[in-house]
Formats: sequence, C-alpha cells, structure tokens
Amino acid sequence: MLTPDRRKTAGVWAFALVFALTLVSGASAGSFGSPALVIPHPNRFEPYRFFGDRTVAVPLLVHASEPGGLSLRAQLVQLTSDLAVPIGAEREVPLPRDVSPRTRIEIELSIPLPAVKRETDFELWVRSRRDRDEVWHTAGRIALRVYADDHLSPVRSWARSHPLRVEDDHGSLVEFLRQQRIPVVEVRGTQGSRAGRGVTLYAGPQALRKRARVPLREDEAIVLFTERRTETPRFLIERSGRGTAVTVEMHLLDRLATDPLAQKIFLEVFELVHEERPSTGGDR
Repeated sequence: MLTPDRRKTAGVWAFALVFALTLVSGASAGSFGSPALVIPHPNRFEPYRFFGDRTVAVPLLVHASEPGGLSLRAQLVQLTSDLAVPIGAEREVPLPRDVSPRTRIEIELSIPLPAVKRETDFELWVRSRRDRDEVWHTAGRIALRVYADDHLSPVRSWARSHPLRVEDDHGSLVEFLRQQRIPVVEVRGTQGSRAGRGVTLYAGPQALRKRARVPLREDEAIVLFTERRTETPRFLIERSGRGTAVTVEMHLLDRLATDPLAQKIFLEVFELVHEERPSTGGDR
C-alpha cells in the first residue's frame, strides 16, 4: 500500500510520462507535415492595396513541409473598431496538384471585394487541414486595404471649369485621365502649354527637356513627373510669386490605374499647384 507521499510522487511521474509521450506522438505526427503557414508574397509588412467592387488576385506564399493531402480555406473579413465581420462565404484555396515535396508554394487567390465608400481594412483568414485531421488550424491572416474607386473626383470637378493641360510624350497620362472622365487639353510645344491660367502636367523625357529650357512664369502652375526609380521619393517645390512648379521624383504614372496609393499621391501633388484646393472629403 502506497503512502500519501508515494502516491503523490507516482502521480507526478505518471503525468510526466504522459506529457513525454504526447511530445513524441506530436513530433511523429508533425513529420508528415505540421500545419501550413500562409503569408503575403513577396514578403511585405504593409497591407495589400486594392480598389473595391472588383475581383483581385492576392499573391500568397504557402509554407508546407508536405503539400500532399493539404487543404486550405480562406474567409474575407471586414475589420471595424470592435468587430471582425465575415464577408461572403469561405472559399477553397486551390493548390497545385503536381508539386514535388517542398516548403514554399507560390499561389494567387482570386477574391471578389465589396464596394466601399472610404478606406476600409479587411483580412483574409486562412485555415489549413490535412486529410487525416478533423481539426482546421489557423494558417495566416493577410491584411488588405480597400479603397473607393473614385479618388480623383476633386480633380474632375476642378478640370470642368479650369484648363488642365497635359504634355505627354507617350500619351499614357492623357489616356488615364480621360478614362477617369477628367477633361484634359492635350498640347504639343511649350508655348501652347503656357497659354492661360490652369495647371499643366509634363510627362516623358522630351516634354521635361523642353520645359527645362523655359523659366517659371509668375502665374503658372506646373507638375513635372520625372518617373525616377528611387528608394526615397521626393517632391521638389519651386515658387515664383504666384507661380508654382512641383517636380515629382518617384515612379508613379504607370501605377495610377491599379494602385489606390498612387492616385492619392497624384491628388496630393495636384493640390500643391493651384490656388483653389479641391477637398478630398472623408477618404483622407
């Protein structure tokens, strides 16, 4: 018969044995493949940025020691100050069928995004499970920031009553503004672009070289897009009386159609160069 002290000692050893066996069994189960980890691809700390009311492709990187038998599901969730609200149904995440065992799988998940009236935060909640498991495990949370698809409405309103001139070597900036229903005057030659008040945008090496030979006039408002790849974007502002020139040193124009942040930057630059500043409303 065991004394109370010996029963206590035996109980401790029994608990230790069960704990050790649990660790061993967990390690052997993990040898087939521990729960997957899903992260943004390429690795990024800031949220993905998308316009709302469209279907987007979200690049993901799946870390899995054994892709065979792995299933993933994703749920779009809208974040508020107090709640996380599921949007739509949970969806299966398709994985390549013919991948050899490896630890990294690059995929793109197609997700329909709702329309939003202002900048709104969402997350993709991803879960994983293997064929032999009954439990779904948390695999990752992917941050998304969704924007209203009309950042440039203040520019559109302003351009309906003021001349917005564009001198563009390739015509891509003119085409983008017209797609946004913003009235523009396409000009060729420095003299034509300097006629009358308003704002003139210069894009492309040829347009910038021609403009560089002409001093800033007192009542001019101009923007020079250098489209320079740099780790430190800069806005250089020159003022002469009532005249203003802003030189944008960053890669911007080819991002305007798809990147909400690029459109916000374009609007901020536009606000710097004319006297009647358009309001950005509640989306700032």
